[in-house]
Amino acid sequence: MNTEQKYYFSLMWPDYEEGRKRESAVRSGEMALFNQDLLERDINADMLLEGMEIRNENKSYIKMRLMDMVLDDKIIKYRQDILKDFMKYPDIEQSFDQTLLPMINRLRDMKKANIAHDDNLRKIAWRIEMLTLYMKCVDVLHTLLCSSDKKFDSDGMKELQSMIAGIHDGDGYKEMKRLIPDLYDKLQTMKGVTIGINLDEQLRPCEAVLLSIEEKPFRQKGFVSSLFGTKKNDDLYYGIGSFYSIVKENKANSLDIAIMRDMDMVMGETFKHLGETLTLFEWVESAYLFELLPEVYYYIGGSRLAAKLRSSGLPLCFPEPAPKDERIFSVRDMYDASFALRIMSDIGLKDLANVVVCNDAEMSDKAGRIFILTGANQGGKTTFTRALGICQLLFQAGFPIPGTSGRISPVDNIYTHFPELEKNSISEGRLGEECIRLETILPRLTKYSMILMNESLSSTSHQECLFIAEEIMKYLRRVGARCVFATHIHELAENIPELNKEPALSDLVSLVAGVDEGTDMEVLTEEGRKKYEGSKRTYKILPMPPQGKSFAIDIARTYGISFDQLCKTHDEKFSDPDIDPSRGA
Repeated sequence: MNTEQKYYFSLMWPDYEEGRKRESAVRSGEMALFNQDLLERDINADMLLEGMEIRNENKSYIKMRLMDMVLDDKIIKYRQDILKDFMKYPDIEQSFDQTLLPMINRLRDMKKANIAHDDNLRKIAWRIEMLTLYMKCVDVLHTLLCSSDKKFDSDGMKELQSMIAGIHDGDGYKEMKRLIPDLYDKLQTMKGVTIGINLDEQLRPCEAVLLSIEEKPFRQKGFVSSLFGTKKNDDLYYGIGSFYSIVKENKANSLDIAIMRDMDMVMGETFKHLGETLTLFEWVESAYLFELLPEVYYYIGGSRLAAKLRSSGLPLCFPEPAPKDERIFSVRDMYDASFALRIMSDIGLKDLANVVVCNDAEMSDKAGRIFILTGANQGGKTTFTRALGICQLLFQAGFPIPGTSGRISPVDNIYTHFPELEKNSISEGRLGEECIRLETILPRLTKYSMILMNESLSSTSHQECLFIAEEIMKYLRRVGARCVFATHIHELAENIPELNKEPALSDLVSLVAGVDEGTDMEVLTEEGRKKYEGSKRTYKILPMPPQGKSFAIDIARTYGISFDQLCKTHDEKFSDPDIDPSRGA
């Protein structure tokens, strides 16, 4: 017979021990990402999690694993392959949702239960019920994963399939399947007891004795049965009054103790045999089921997110994992997945193929790794910046990314520097706050890092902003980090040839958010697309020299605050002498 056994297997980590150590270090904070809360906020991580539609306690585990930022492309490939298998067999998701999730959670709750002070009979009953539930879990998993129609391609699912088959087909498990059902049936013959209670002269209970052990639970007799006196074969098991709650009202447990003492006396030999039989199965270890459950829901979440985006007509792909030292990010038809999910959720649009604009992006030795992104206000700079971060994050999680194809190297962290809410800082001012935040981030960057900067340094004068930005860009070139800097500092983009003269690990490249100056501006609203006076944003991000203007006048016109519009509104207000423009509309 087997001795106690532990199954060392993980759907998240090819190396079980190393993976569990890392998870423990993340939980303790030792390996938590720096500024993880800001990254989650700036790339709309909560919207991605909503798209996964996980409504149980495994959601927090998924969120942690999304932020693993593993640098080993082999681990990423391991996860990608497993997710492909999950997407190929949707019945895995259905079986876990409908059957395995409640059973494994029940098994976990039973294992956590404190039975140290329970009597021996209850300990035996608890163990039999646990083993029965454990066998149900194994049987469902075996039917689900080891059927002839399951042809898994991933190493992870093949290993899980082999492990479950090994447990199910092992001699120890077969012996358990032979003996435990009989033990369980014996327990089912004890559904109630008949107790005789003597009363004293004042009709108070003074003595109780166990009369018999019953195969059926007692029930309260219905009104019709009581009224007409209908008889049944099991009439013996119907009481003539209301039930008395021993659990709630018998605080001293004297009756409970007495019943179990007498049952032990009557059934002692039977339970002794049950206990001896159970010692054969002390080897059973169910911890692997508890570790497996959140990992499975990680892939269920990835499958649901992919299905949701695909159903909208948007492209998805599994990018090719590149070694970390290649330091490449190359994606075709990239888009902001959080933006797409927001449109589906808030506006209710289902077909986004002609709504969401896709862009190509490449960071490499040839193309450069530091994007200076300029162009029109509301032209898609922030969306592009966020889209690139989301692609990197989803790729490292092993999930498909928004795009048609890609090749990506992992990064050690994605740092973000997006606008903060206005703070009342007397000592530092807004520029000081920005510099303090940058000072905590920049020294941490390595050649394996990515930093997303959205309108950084916009709180100071144009000349000061340009000077500080150039200093930072020179530093990023030297360190070799990958960067997107969405900015209005057009001169920074114009100075790229000069800044790129010195040899460095990364080069700068100018990207521009395009406009169509011959077409009116369009804005997507709940009522559909609305046109406004001004140049249409194409939301296409292209490598080209900066245009030198941000089209801010278009934004003013969109909201009716250009000089001409304000004058027109003012004249209309004052043209009627009965209207007081200082009051409500």
